[in-house]
Amino acid sequence: MAPKAGSKPDAAATKGKVQQKEEDGEFLFIPALQHNMRTLGQARLFSGVMAGIVAGLLKCEGLSGIFVFIVITALHSAMIFLKMSCNVTRHFPKASSVLLNQFASGLMPFILFWIMAFDMVHIF
Repeated sequence: MAPKAGSKPDAAATKGKVQQKEEDGEFLFIPALQHNMRTLGQARLFSGVMAGIVAGLLKCEGLSGIFVFIVITALHSAMIFLKMSCNVTRHFPKASSVLLNQFASGLMPFILFWIMAFDMVHIF
């Protein structure tokens, strides 16, 4: 049924894109999100390896080595955050994803390289 001449258009039909986005939510492109998560996991693995080498070379033992892992991983997360121009929600569903997601995935490579670097430099 066509609207009569001189009548106001329907409010739902004239919604702006911003209002519609707020009401309907954002759409995520799943393959791109999977790629971003996979890349973040690889970055966490790399930071774990680097943290392990640093902790081993600095002769860190006990909790000081874990502290090195946390500091280097947090520093790497901050660099990723800055690389995205502080616009994390464009690449991930939540802003905290860069800081918290897959934080522990670099822990096993960290322990491996920490032990190897420590042993090669300080024991052998």
